[in-house]
Amino acid sequence: MLRLIALAVAAALAVSIYLTAFGASTPRSFELGVVSNADPTDVAAKIGRLGVPIARVEFPIGASPGRLAPVIAAFARRHIAVLPLAGFPGRMPTSAEARNLASWARAFGPSGTYWAHHPGGSLAIRDIEFGNETNQAYQYDCGPGCSSFAERGHAYALAVKQAAEAIAAPQGNSQVGVLAIADNGGSGSAEWVNAMFDAVPDLANRVAGWTAHPYGPRGRWQTLLDQLVAETAARGAPLSVPIYITELGIASDNGRCLSDDFGWNPCMNYAETGVALSATVTAIRGRYGTRIKAIFVFQALDQRLPRVDGDREHYFGVLTAKGAPKGALTATFRSLLRSQR
Repeated sequence: MLRLIALAVAAALAVSIYLTAFGASTPRSFELGVVSNADPTDVAAKIGRLGVPIARVEFPIGASPGRLAPVIAAFARRHIAVLPLAGFPGRMPTSAEARNLASWARAFGPSGTYWAHHPGGSLAIRDIEFGNETNQAYQYDCGPGCSSFAERGHAYALAVKQAAEAIAAPQGNSQVGVLAIADNGGSGSAEWVNAMFDAVPDLANRVAGWTAHPYGPRGRWQTLLDQLVAETAARGAPLSVPIYITELGIASDNGRCLSDDFGWNPCMNYAETGVALSATVTAIRGRYGTRIKAIFVFQALDQRLPRVDGDREHYFGVLTAKGAPKGALTATFRSLLRSQR
């Protein structure tokens, strides 16, 4: 009997070693990551100093695996997984572009072709985010209530369906899922979600999760996330569909007042910002529990040096533009990373 147990343990260990060597990866539980800046290959080393397990990185939806490879490699060298964001700002992707995501999944998903010849297979991609804030007005000069908004929701859902079908097919990798936008962008309108489900009634069965960008204090983020839950449930989506918060952040230039920051005090110093960010992440997880699969803090680095201008968009970084710590904000973020694992 003891011999049989020993053999079983040895076999299990051998399988584990084989899977690790050839690029399979075990599912990851909740993750706290960051949103990478532009030129991700260049900033990967700076992001690596934070100790994050995963970074959200945008690529053009039509990009080839060859374009993704050096970025995936740069992060893998620092033991950081990548959530690829398939971007198509201000337009809708073509059918060919949507289906192209199968090539990303085939190359970089669990046991993907890329990992057969490169180290870091445990960091294989598990999901692909489909579009960034396609549900909002600023990219299209059209929001809820305008004539083409529902059409955009229809087209988006159909493109998600095409991508999901291609990824699940033999030319893709069925272990990789698609993440679809399901918040209402703060509009309070269910028009986006309804348009998606009108076009693809079984959309919830085709996605690996919903994405949301709940910026602002509790009065804002709770309203937006509660509405996401209610609006998708009203269309038959199970409450078990995970939620990926792919952007959440608070801007700070260490007490210098910035432009409106989604309801936050725009003049907070680094310490105050760190406390607010940590409390927000903790409160969101406390309210929605295991349904929150990941939270990505926007952004890894500031986009400008300190005290250059007052635009909030330039100062969401956990690190300065040069990759240096932002004092208590960076320290609090690192502490938050340790506590959320």
